[in-house]
Amino acid sequence: MAKVMIVDDNVDTVELLTKRFRAEGYETAAAHDGEEALRLVGECRPDLIVLDIMMPKIDGYEVCRRLKEDEATRHI
Repeated sequence: MAKVMIVDDNVDTVELLTKRFRAEGYETAAAHDGEEALRLVGECRPDLIVLDIMMPKIDGYEVCRRLKEDEATRHI
């Protein structure tokens, strides 16, 4: 089963997307800021990340840059 990680500081958005992806048969994981996303990505091993851009701590652009720098996560 494919896994989607949803990263957004808006709890309502995370809940909505989680319900929609699960209804379509995807497994989901969630993070509420960029730091949490980077911590969890190794555990979750998502196939796809739906990533908000404007977030506290680390914005979505920086999260994406760090994921692409890492050999283990650059394919996401």
